[in-house]
Amino acid sequence: MGEDNAMTHARQPRHLHDGTLYWPKTMSTAPSYPVLKQRISTEVAIVGGGITGAICAAVLARHGVPAVLIEGQHIASGSTAANTGLVQFANDVMLSDLIDRIGENDAVRFYQACRKAVVALAQLSADTGEDIGYYTRSSLYCASCEDDVAKLIREYSMLRKHDFPVTWGIPSKVGGEFAKVKAGGLVTHGDAEMNPVRMAHALVSYAAKRGVQVFENTGVLEVGRLNGKFTVLCAEGEIVAEHVVKATGYLPGIVTQAASSAPILKRTYALVTPPGQIPEEWPEHYMMWETARPYLYFRTTPDGRILAGGSDEAMPDTGCDAKILQDRTEGLLAQLRELFPRQDWTAEHAWCGMFGESADDLPMIGEHAEQPGIFHALGVGGNGTVYSMIAASMLRDRILGRDNPLTPLLSPSRNQQSGSSSISPYWPSSSTQPSTSMFA
Repeated sequence: MGEDNAMTHARQPRHLHDGTLYWPKTMSTAPSYPVLKQRISTEVAIVGGGITGAICAAVLARHGVPAVLIEGQHIASGSTAANTGLVQFANDVMLSDLIDRIGENDAVRFYQACRKAVVALAQLSADTGEDIGYYTRSSLYCASCEDDVAKLIREYSMLRKHDFPVTWGIPSKVGGEFAKVKAGGLVTHGDAEMNPVRMAHALVSYAAKRGVQVFENTGVLEVGRLNGKFTVLCAEGEIVAEHVVKATGYLPGIVTQAASSAPILKRTYALVTPPGQIPEEWPEHYMMWETARPYLYFRTTPDGRILAGGSDEAMPDTGCDAKILQDRTEGLLAQLRELFPRQDWTAEHAWCGMFGESADDLPMIGEHAEQPGIFHALGVGGNGTVYSMIAASMLRDRILGRDNPLTPLLSPSRNQQSGSSSISPYWPSSSTQPSTSMFA
């Protein structure tokens, strides 16, 4: 943005959630970190202390890569606090549909990467040595209507063809009104549930113990680049780094695309019941979701609650008033009552949160062609935690000089359906001349 290095003021952070969150209340105390007040040189600067930044920091620490992580507010206080903690290799776009779009080889490679990421997350969680509520689960994927049964059968056949762990049918142990309300189903195995706030804190602590420097309440004012190195300027300090990781989710300053391929921001809703409301007709802690769009989903929690969500809306903010949140919460409870009419359903926590989708239903991960050295970790879609693990693996490979077959498929530079991508003005250009730009 010119050679005078003039200050560019940061925008106010986007409102990421509203209502009464559940996960932060599961931690009586949380670790705290200092404000950055000095100049630090490192190899990788990670901006964002949510689940994505935490996973990236932990993976780099495991491989001995020097890194600094900064968070503008508190660790796990943004979208991570509203994350519902479902970890699945299946995506909002079915494997069979993705094959139609991008071809069988690429689609299967992507699904295999998602499955591998679930396994890697389990190992990373175990390595922290902390109880973060990470449990292996199976997922029941239901046909919402008779017309969707054929689509689900096709998906089952394709998953079986490529050796993904899947079985057909709604399990006989599942009771309630499932057999009447849902037309069919398949079960994927090897998925997981987790507590996203506990997980983010555990991974940041894991990384800090292995040399990653962590700072909270350290927002970015501008980013400059000179002779191949980045300067991340904060209010009271700065970081000089070879690489910058953008892990701030849907805050301002993300890479932008042509209108036809920009991240589509939406509002979603979730609730958590009081303890003791897991129906007897719901055994083995399955995670449930369905073929309708938007879809209902739910899972259990370790303390005997049901966490349910859905009712997605094409609204790019979460500043909903109490009436809207109450209406959407009642709508979710009504769907639970339809499945389990004998249960007295109530909500103890209810919130709305922001999430994004891409035009081609794939995450945007990697360096933009016009922004070498800046690694974007934007897990758009309903599988964000899995995408964060994929991003961390791709980042590791980039830093260590390894090729990753997902790079061209997930690149922020890719053409999503139509229109060419463009660069956000809040990032440095590819010029080696002195430059500054707003980061977030």
